[in-house]
Formats: sequence, C-alpha cells, structure tokens
Amino acid sequence: MSFFNARVFIGTLLFLAFTIMLVTSVLMYSQQHDTVVALIHTLIGAAMILVVVWHLFKNFKPLLSYLNPFKKHMGKISFAMPLAVLLMGYLLASPFLALPPAMQVYTWGQTLKAADKADQDKEHKYVERAITPDNASGQTITIELKKGPYFMWPQYAFWLETLEGEFVQPLYVTQAIATNNFTNKVSKADPEQVFTDHLLIGENAIGRDALVGGQEPETKDTRMRPESLPVFLHQLGVQASNGYFLPTDNKLVVDGFSGATMTDNFIYSIQLSNALTGKYRIRFEINHSFDYNSYYSSDRFPDDPIYSGDGYTAQPSLIYQAELDFDQPNKLQQMQLIGHGHHSGKNGNVHSDLSNFTSALELVDRILVSHSL
Repeated sequence: MSFFNARVFIGTLLFLAFTIMLVTSVLMYSQQHDTVVALIHTLIGAAMILVVVWHLFKNFKPLLSYLNPFKKHMGKISFAMPLAVLLMGYLLASPFLALPPAMQVYTWGQTLKAADKADQDKEHKYVERAITPDNASGQTITIELKKGPYFMWPQYAFWLETLEGEFVQPLYVTQAIATNNFTNKVSKADPEQVFTDHLLIGENAIGRDALVGGQEPETKDTRMRPESLPVFLHQLGVQASNGYFLPTDNKLVVDGFSGATMTDNFIYSIQLSNALTGKYRIRFEINHSFDYNSYYSSDRFPDDPIYSGDGYTAQPSLIYQAELDFDQPNKLQQMQLIGHGHHSGKNGNVHSDLSNFTSALELVDRILVSHSL
C-alpha cells in the first residue's frame, strides 16, 4: 500500500494555490497592495506552475488528444479546443488592441484602487518655489521631490551637466552648502561611544543624550564639510585655502541658486541661464548627518579626520540622475538612484555599490523632473 497518492497531492496543492491566488488577485486588482501581497502572489503562482507542469507530464497522452482538433470525443467532433484557443487569443490581444471589455475592466480596477488610496493615504503637502536668475534666457526646469521617512534637514544640491560630465550650472543648493555656514556643531558626550544606529530616528535614537553643543569655529575655514556633497562640490570645482572643495566667502558662486533647506515635499522650478539644445543630465546629491548604521558606524574609518570629525556624516551622500533632451517635447520622468559619493569627500567619483546603505535609501521617495521648450 502506497502512503503517497499523487492525485491527492496535486489536487490539494492546486486547490490551495487557486484559493490563495484568487484572494491575492482580488487584492492586487482592487486595492493599494504592498510588497508582501505581491510576493505571496508570485511565490504561490510559481508553485502552481510547477504543479501544473507535473500534472501535464503525468497526463501527456490525454493532453495530446485534447489538442487534436480532428479527434472525436464520445464519437463526435468537438469544437471545444478551437474555442478555447480563440478565447485565449482574444484575451491576450485585448490589452494591446483595446478590445472591450479589457479597458472597462482595467478602468474599474483603477477606480477601486484610487478610492482605496484616498482612504488610506495621508494628505501630502508641497512647498512651491521658483527662481529666475538675472538675465536668464533659457528653458525652465521643474523638479518635484516627495520626501521619504528619513528626510528631516538634509543637505542637497541639484545641478546640470553634459552627458560627458562637464558641469553646466547649479540649479539649487541648500544654503549651508552654498555659504559654508554649518552652525550645528556638536561633539560626543562620551568620546569613547561608538554609534551604529541612526541617532535621531527609530527605537535606538539617542541623539539628545549622546551629543552636546560645541563651540562655534571662529572662521568658516576651520569648519568645513567636504564630505557633505562631494560629487557636486568637485563638479563645482571651487577650492578653499586648505584645499577642500567648498565655496568660501569670496567664492560664493552658487549663492544665487541657493536657499534654506526645504524640509517638506516641494515643487521647484528654475529658468536656465542660457537656452540649451540636445541632451544633458540633471543630477541630485543628498546627505543627512547622524544616520549611522552597522557598517557606516562612527568608528568605521578611525584614521580619517573628516569622517571621524564633527560633521557626523555617517552614510555617505547618494546620487540620483535623469537625462533631459531639450530638443524634444516636455516629458515627465523619474530620477534614478545611481550610486554614492566618497565617505570623506576625497574625490568626486560616483560609487555604484549601495549594499551597505540602509535608512539613507529612504531619504527620498521619488523625484520627478520636466522641462519647457
């Protein structure tokens, strides 16, 4: 007597998989689902495919009989197989040819999702800001940034460059970077303490107890943050007297493109200094102090005076990028994360390995850019 019945096993698996797939399909069709629902749907679907393949293998001969349009079943020619093929062909072609009822079904699902999203989502507020530099005559670039959960008061910059990497002009720079004016100088309450978690957010947030206010530097040259936005600062190419790449009092070349850190979602527009033709790329660099993790801990680079200094950069800056074609009609597109800057600002290279980043990846939810002709 066999203790394993293949038919029972296959039938039970298919029934359970069908039930779960049915539930997750309804959720994905009608509601704003999360990654867990999508993952369950995918895993169960993969398991269902394997069972179906096994089932077909065990019933290969009957399947060949069903697929023969000239085969008589119960002594009669059946149109079941051709009708099944036509129905499946119609369903596959409907989304591409907008055949009814494909679009109606899609529209209804989107309506259900929109209603569910309106019930679940919090209201999103946006700050609007526009800059028109003196004598500007070029196109207008519009940037929409939706912040992530770890976006508090970061330093960031937008700029335009050629596809070959030649700097064209800044678009927006936070004021602390533009003027080299960092006023929140702090030091460790316990010099021996090692930070391995974000100091300001989460269950292990200890910022107020772990840090104390420090004495402000007498001159800006004694407190610089070359590690804050190293890719942008090296592109800008302005060096202070100590060799660091940062604007100084007599070289505030980005002052006209700067402003206070916008800490809410924002829509920002700026008119370019000159009209441009062809393709360019827009880049965005962002960095937030105090966002340590198990890799970018406070003792990760103990011999690096910048990383281990008073900037508390922790996770290095992140770089986002999109390509703009000023010869083509306006096209809204999303900036993509492409890498990170050097942890202490020694160079302006973009490093692609993001495997050791955690909360910094959630500084930004999305960035959309467009331009006017």
